[in-house]
Amino acid sequence: MSSIQELTAFMGGPRFVGAPRSDYEFILAIRKGLPAEVIAHVAVSSSLTEDEILRALRIPKRTAARRKATASPLKPLASELIYRLSKVVVAATDVLGSRAKAREWILAKNRALHGERPIDLLDTAIGFEDVLDVLRRIDFGVYS
Repeated sequence: MSSIQELTAFMGGPRFVGAPRSDYEFILAIRKGLPAEVIAHVAVSSSLTEDEILRALRIPKRTAARRKATASPLKPLASELIYRLSKVVVAATDVLGSRAKAREWILAKNRALHGERPIDLLDTAIGFEDVLDVLRRIDFGVYS
């Protein structure tokens, strides 16, 4: 689906995620904690609002604002969730053909996901994999 370079650019490039050349280097950046500013960049890249992203990350607005103001990194879990969201947006854009269609799909309830919205399933590894699986099925024309 998406290359490491494409995902890195989507998330803001070296300024926010460094220059990972492998999944393992993304793991290291996530464990360290991504800068809070990555949220605003992903909002612009994804056409999602910061509020939609913060809800998906399970981060209160005030906490995000404080982390940004103090230049504190996101916690590893929030960093992982912004990575998952970015990966899904990039994959959905590739599969559906446009950022607008990807945004609509991510925010819409989906029968294949038990009536859940893809954005609401990214907080667990199982949900994240289910969302990517639905995108793969759409891509291969076997969506049910």
